[in-house]
Amino acid sequence: MKLALFGKEIIHLSDIDSTNNFAAKLLSENLCQNGAVIMADVQTQGKGQRGNVWLSESGKNLLSSFVIKPDNLSVEKQSALTMATSLSLLQTLRKFNIEAQIKWPNDIFVNGKKIAGILIENQLQGTRIHCSIIGIGLNINQISFSELNATSLLLETNKKVEPRTFLNLLSNEMNELFDAVNSSEFENLKEEYESHLFQMNEWKNYKDELGEFSGKIIGTTDEGKLLIEKSNTIASYAMKEVIFL
Repeated sequence: MKLALFGKEIIHLSDIDSTNNFAAKLLSENLCQNGAVIMADVQTQGKGQRGNVWLSESGKNLLSSFVIKPDNLSVEKQSALTMATSLSLLQTLRKFNIEAQIKWPNDIFVNGKKIAGILIENQLQGTRIHCSIIGIGLNINQISFSELNATSLLLETNKKVEPRTFLNLLSNEMNELFDAVNSSEFENLKEEYESHLFQMNEWKNYKDELGEFSGKIIGTTDEGKLLIEKSNTIASYAMKEVIFL
């Protein structure tokens, strides 16, 4: 994959319905380049996984979308985008002395609480990824989350950080990792991703279409499905097919 040069073009908005929606509009009109980043102070319709809404107080957090046009990435290996993004977030958080984990498929957890979420929307061209919009929401200076199981950079470090400062650091990390997102580096990327999975190799309770069960996460498939050992068998789950209890 060609180096994306994330951060070279940054479009900063005061408010928008969704940075992912805005990025898609720019792409459809050929108004942004490979590596463009859109960030906003407020999202009125911020999107999360499973159709959820991403809630964020104005100006306190990182609300962003990264645009990338992969050089030659197959649909079968699209999980590499999630892996590289997740690991980039972990490496950036480490700069603030925060050790985080990846809750499959793409939430970032610190001490059992959510600090960031990723939403990737791909545009396909045959069997290849033509373009990806990588939405990243990260709690930075927000301290109140109502009933949500969430945390923030401020709560973890007791220090305020400007969202733009975090974005610049994250862009640097993503440039390094995304340059390695190709077939020859996929296995290394996958191994690193799995080593940071939340509840990896721990017996925990889950729920699927058959009901609740005790299982142990043992990794992921190349397509990004979650592998859980249970009752002497190994089951694979796509998004929305298994719930963490």
